[in-house]
Amino acid sequence: MPQDPDAPLSRPSAEGADNGKDRRRFIRAATVLKARLLTDAGALEGTVLDASLNGVKVWTNGDLPVGSKVTLVLAGSVHFGGQVVWRRGETLGVCFHEDPEKVATIMAALLPQRCLQVGHA
Repeated sequence: MPQDPDAPLSRPSAEGADNGKDRRRFIRAATVLKARLLTDAGALEGTVLDASLNGVKVWTNGDLPVGSKVTLVLAGSVHFGGQVVWRRGETLGVCFHEDPEKVATIMAALLPQRCLQVGHA
């Protein structure tokens, strides 16, 4: 069953289930960033609607089921590996596989400073 799209994204456990440990750990920022989602089936265009250090909410009209592995491409050269963890209509949540500290370094030019702190929101 998909998670609520307005709930913070959580990193899935090794078994693939949401363990809830990362919930509300990262501040989300509303954004409007053009994105490309690369999958085994091809590429989809989308728009990042909000972002944090552990994932993004993306609008796309492509069909990506929950559990799909994706590479999110921002600004033409910023890449993040992740997985679709929820979907509601044309909006989906992608949880990053990268360490939040690494994401903070890469996203420094794209997110407000308040969102780059690793810790509780």
